[in-house]
Amino acid sequence: MLTGRANPSSASCQPLASHLIEEISHRVINEYGEVIAILSLAASVGEAAPALRRAADRLLTMAEAHQSLLVPITEEYIDLGDHVGKLCHSLSRASLDERSIQLTVATDEIRLDAARCWRVGLIVSELVRNAARHGLGDSHGSIRVSLNRSGNSVWCVVCDDGCAAYHRPEEGGRRLIRALTAEIGGSAQWKFTPRGSVACVCFPLITS
Repeated sequence: MLTGRANPSSASCQPLASHLIEEISHRVINEYGEVIAILSLAASVGEAAPALRRAADRLLTMAEAHQSLLVPITEEYIDLGDHVGKLCHSLSRASLDERSIQLTVATDEIRLDAARCWRVGLIVSELVRNAARHGLGDSHGSIRVSLNRSGNSVWCVVCDDGCAAYHRPEEGGRRLIRALTAEIGGSAQWKFTPRGSVACVCFPLITS
């Protein structure tokens, strides 16, 4: 059974909006777990068992992806590439694999404090979802995430090979990404072409 994780010491140092996101996430994770338990029980009997089992498995992968977005239960510095790599693996299992969308991650060795690392994970998750939903639409294709360090700057680039010129993400999604990026002292920009889209987020490795 999936359960939410509480970390009062780290949550207390987050802005109010981030704290609310964390609390909502805990509740959603618990609700996922309850539905999975109900479906699993129903799948044990009856002719609809295979379909119910597939539905339960799908919900489980979605819940795991959501759980990977929770605030890390540490206040220490962690490896950004490892965090984003695990997150992307969960996203692939939850929604991309069944659409034959290949998601790859390439990263330098970058260590960030847990709070900023969590925000970068949220940004990457939203960029990947936007690329799958708006860039690739109903087609298969590939999405690439890269994290590179240059001096005191970190560059996060998410690109896809879809027809992004005709499937731009809604302004609400970009507004969310800009807000999260501003919280880590960075900026975000997009480029759309008939051969795909590129989203680039740049932020300082060390904040003053």
